[in-house]
Amino acid sequence: MARRPLAALLVAGVGALTLSGCLILPPPIPEAPVLPTAAPLEPTVEPLDPSESGEADPGQPVDDLAPTAGFGEPVTIDDGAGDAWTVTVTQLEPDPPLQGGGAEPGTRIVAVVLDAQRVEGDFAFLDLFEIFVVGSDGVAYDYFDTITEITPENDVYLEEGDSFTGARAAVQLPEGVDPTHVVVRSYYGSPEVADTVIAVQ
Repeated sequence: MARRPLAALLVAGVGALTLSGCLILPPPIPEAPVLPTAAPLEPTVEPLDPSESGEADPGQPVDDLAPTAGFGEPVTIDDGAGDAWTVTVTQLEPDPPLQGGGAEPGTRIVAVVLDAQRVEGDFAFLDLFEIFVVGSDGVAYDYFDTITEITPENDVYLEEGDSFTGARAAVQLPEGVDPTHVVVRSYYGSPEVADTVIAVQ
C-alpha cells in the first residue's frame, strides 16, 4: 500500500475517534488549594503601666496630714538613695513679691519660704524634693504646677549650690481656698521616706 493512502487512513481514524469521544485527554491541572487566612497576631507585650515608668507622680494626694514639724524647725531628709538635705520651712507668705508673672484669674499666690543645707550627695534641691500647699478643699497644690507662670523674688528654682536661705516656692490657690498644710516630699524616697508636714496656724 502506498504511504500516502496509509497516512490518510490513520488521520481519518484519529479524527473518527476524536469525534466519537473515545480519545483519552490528559486530566486537567488541579488548582492550588485555598489556604485559610491567618488571624492577626495578638500583641504579646502589654502596654506599660504608667506607675511602672520610674517617674514620680507630681500632685499625688497627701494621705497623712499629721504634722511632723513646725515653721522654723529644721528637718533632715535622707532619700535612702545617696542624697540628704536639712530643710527648714520658715513661713507661708501670702502675696509674695514677684519678678515675673502673676496670679491667674480666680486664684491667689502664696509662697513657701525655706532654707536648705546639703548633708550629702550631688543632686540639686529641686531634683530631690516636691513642695505642696494643701488647701481647705483637701487638694494638694504642687509648686511645679506654677513654676512656668510665676517667678517670685528668690525663686527656689533659681537656687544652686549646697545651701540657700529665704528661697520662695510660689503656689497658686483658688480664691476662697485657704492653706492648711505645707508638705515637703522626697521625690525618690517617698513613700518609704515620710513627708515633712507642717500645719498652717
